[in-house]
Amino acid sequence: MFEKVLILRRGEAATRVARTCRRMSVESIVVAPKDMPASRHVEAADRRIEVDFEEASAIPPDQLPGILEQAGADAAHLGYQGQPEMFELASAAEKADVAVVGTDLDVLGALTDQTTIWAAAERSHVRTVHDAEDTRRPREIGVLVAADSHGETTAIAECDRSLSTAEHALIHETPSPELLFRSDGAAFRMALFESARRLAAELRYAGLLEVKFHIDPLGLFWVSGVKIGLPRHHTLIEMVTGVDLVALQLRIASGEPIPEELETIEPQGHALDVSILALDQHDAVVSSYSVAPAPQGRFRATSSATVGLPLPADDRPLIAKLTAHAPIRHRALLSMDRMLAEMRVEPFSTNVQGLRRILSDHAFRAGQYDNESVSRFATG
Repeated sequence: MFEKVLILRRGEAATRVARTCRRMSVESIVVAPKDMPASRHVEAADRRIEVDFEEASAIPPDQLPGILEQAGADAAHLGYQGQPEMFELASAAEKADVAVVGTDLDVLGALTDQTTIWAAAERSHVRTVHDAEDTRRPREIGVLVAADSHGETTAIAECDRSLSTAEHALIHETPSPELLFRSDGAAFRMALFESARRLAAELRYAGLLEVKFHIDPLGLFWVSGVKIGLPRHHTLIEMVTGVDLVALQLRIASGEPIPEELETIEPQGHALDVSILALDQHDAVVSSYSVAPAPQGRFRATSSATVGLPLPADDRPLIAKLTAHAPIRHRALLSMDRMLAEMRVEPFSTNVQGLRRILSDHAFRAGQYDNESVSRFATG
């Protein structure tokens, strides 16, 4: 296992990774601007490296070699999947001979070309949207897969990603209502999981990856894409499985095999998460932030909002992610709505009322939504 991990993101992702590092007795190191008050991710880490840049800016790429040398870390964690600077950060870490957690340069480069995914899918006998004639009004479901350097792959859980915009996913939930309310839901899930595992094995990537599927109204499914790294919606998967996904990432990156118990985990209950977004004043200083207390294990709020500081550039316009977990879906929805009603954050206008409108919508409560539902919910 690694001794020191440099977290090359700020904000909520860094806070999340640092928390697991501390639990595993691994030193966590973060980057912070000089002479600035400690934000949440700085307080969560064991050590910080101060660099001359603005709080509202991203970590300067030209300072990465010096940061890596000063950290003396044997691994660098890149935060969540899909970050625009991932390739640049991973390149700097590899040049410094530091293990990269959360991506692989070869695989990341290959996935920028969709034909690579289509070719890998063809070799693994999995259909893709490239093969589909008509995928109107699909559901989008992501299957999270763990793959190690010993050739083993395990599908952990699925997540319904249908309520997303081009920039942000508004609501995720697991299990997907599409599978929850189908009479053949268990068999359908097994087919998705097996397809995801075969494709993951063909890509030869060690770590966490999410295979995204489009599912049409007739129940046919096609692979629509692949993302590598820790998903932003990891909290809901952790709550139904009890698996610390950051710890799993670190173990796989250090060369350990996938734990045998991961194969036998059965997700329990229902979880959903929502993204709280600032609709204006993205660079404003946070004047207040509060989330009502909730029973431990039933609710999780993850945020980088620090009173007296602006939102970190790595997170904007995201203010927080809230995750609710309950034995059944209806109770999880009610719990989430109650937490949204009691949340306070200033001075921003937010999408909280829009999220509550979705949660109260009859079609959503019945689990009847797809990729085109976002625009309908947005207009009320």
